[in-house]
Amino acid sequence: MNRLVFAERRYFDEEVFGRFTEIFIAEGECEVIYAEKRQSFCSGFISFPPNIRHAIKGEGICIRLEQALLPYKEARLFPENPELKEAARQAAAGFIKAGERLKRAYGELIACYAAEASGGEYSPVTAQIIATIEKGISDPAFSLRDALKRMPLNYDYVRKLFKKETGCTPREYLLDERMKLALALIGSGVQNQYSNYSVSQIAEACGYPEPLYFTRVFTAYYGKPPSEFMKFRRSGEKGANV
Repeated sequence: MNRLVFAERRYFDEEVFGRFTEIFIAEGECEVIYAEKRQSFCSGFISFPPNIRHAIKGEGICIRLEQALLPYKEARLFPENPELKEAARQAAAGFIKAGERLKRAYGELIACYAAEASGGEYSPVTAQIIATIEKGISDPAFSLRDALKRMPLNYDYVRKLFKKETGCTPREYLLDERMKLALALIGSGVQNQYSNYSVSQIAEACGYPEPLYFTRVFTAYYGKPPSEFMKFRRSGEKGANV
């Protein structure tokens, strides 16, 4: 989720309708048209959820994210955000040469800044679920279903509210967070007392008691097994030591 699928800085004059979340950061006078509204702005950024037809005319940076986790589901105009703008500039400058891991990293960073700009609009229920997931992310005994059922609200209502506010179900959110943690542990080169962490140790740290099951889940999510990412990192370390 939050995967970067497009990043470009230029003058735009086009109509867009697609399945990606789009964030347009203005760099001069711009005009957007959506839902029979016409709006002009020269600073800040505007965000469009998937499947909202809109037209953009003006100079700026266009970012498109796949399955973006943002706390707003309508087109929104936000004030200037220097951190987001700088992250978008870097993404646009390196998008063509960026590999899959870097595109995910750019996407996560941009989505994070865009979410912060919203002022934290998650409801107390959704915020509580996110906190519960973060607490249980490394616990193999953690049961998300049981945690949701312990809430003093209807189970289906809780799931629907969470998906409405985040764009994914609680289970999808837990999977996304565990996979991000796994990739971070692999990329960090964290070591135990004797060597780099093994797949079994990383699986356990991400809440998976069975390494084989963790490997299947990781491979389905990233397209490659964790061992391939480990080889890539280790080869990079050797090259750095030459």
